[in-house]
Amino acid sequence: MKITDLQVSNPIYVPFKPMTDAINTIPAAMTYTFLKIMTDEDITGLSINYSGKVAQVIIEDLLKPVIIGEDPINSERIWEKMYWATLQYGRRGIAVAAISTVDMAIWDLKGKIFNMPVHRLLGGHRDTVPSYVTGVDLHYTNEELIKEVNEYVKMGFKMIKLKLGRKDPNEDLERVKLVRQTIGPDIDLTLDVNNGWSLHTAMRMARKLEEYDIFWLEEPILADEIENLAKLARETSIPIAVGENHYTKWEFRQLMEQGAAEVVQADIGKCGGVTEFIKIAAIADSFGLPICPHHTEYVDASLVAAVPNGLFHECVYDFFEPMGQLFINPSEPKNGEISPSDKPGFGFELNEETIKKWQTKPSPEKMRWIVKKGWRWPPYL
Repeated sequence: MKITDLQVSNPIYVPFKPMTDAINTIPAAMTYTFLKIMTDEDITGLSINYSGKVAQVIIEDLLKPVIIGEDPINSERIWEKMYWATLQYGRRGIAVAAISTVDMAIWDLKGKIFNMPVHRLLGGHRDTVPSYVTGVDLHYTNEELIKEVNEYVKMGFKMIKLKLGRKDPNEDLERVKLVRQTIGPDIDLTLDVNNGWSLHTAMRMARKLEEYDIFWLEEPILADEIENLAKLARETSIPIAVGENHYTKWEFRQLMEQGAAEVVQADIGKCGGVTEFIKIAAIADSFGLPICPHHTEYVDASLVAAVPNGLFHECVYDFFEPMGQLFINPSEPKNGEISPSDKPGFGFELNEETIKKWQTKPSPEKMRWIVKKGWRWPPYL
């Protein structure tokens, strides 16, 4: 079997409700495309391009020429060719995200070739995994926040993630206290700062947060400050979770060797795809660490189920629900658990009615994703 073509679909514009965290203001609509890998035996692999137009250019102009004619079963060979094709200006960021998009489609294709779901093709450690829920809710009032977490508890989630990073750290502490009082001691609580604090702010806040029995503290400082992440991990009893803004096995090995990551959160759509995620998971396992991927809708459950140290599937509900409309009968969390599709590959079946409905491009204002530096005060003390 040979790969004959890579085709990127016309864009669709998925509508979302307002969402904010310490550095991001999520737009009211986001652009997605689908990547199809075609073969000479009419079997097709499918993935979602989460990384926009720049990734599409890399896929079409740089990656496509080096994998046309390859046997899709040879995923390691294909990954290596893509990595070297982008090495001079890649290694991280958008180039690796583009590789990830192609690699996910390769594994969907491999599952269809072998008539097997991806999680079983990769080893099949479990058929069901726990799922936790994330609220992108830093702008919520206390009343809105309590309503949200109560709804999540009613849905059956056993762990909830709360966003932190307001200008007044006392407001963060108040929100954590309020949520802990609302959900009680039997629901786990994690906190996500999205790179928003300085090291010493994070140290002070971690000491104050320990009394609330926090399951992990996620991206408390800038992802590039690996030594400072390790310092913070040594100073607090709260496990430090990082990974959504890190790339490839080499960078993740550095995180783990320095003690900067206690929960490993590789993003399958950014870290290098399925091929690289499995290696990162194995490195984490050798350090005795769990891997809990940053949300990659309708892909990550398969990867958590495939590896022995898979911890949780992440359900960012305000992303997950709209994205689910793109597919027919997608896997969804029930009572805090999710089972990956038992269909070949990732089990994607596109809902053409929804795709047609979302092809109208919104105004630029509705699509503007604002990213700003987190509130760090004092900035270096």
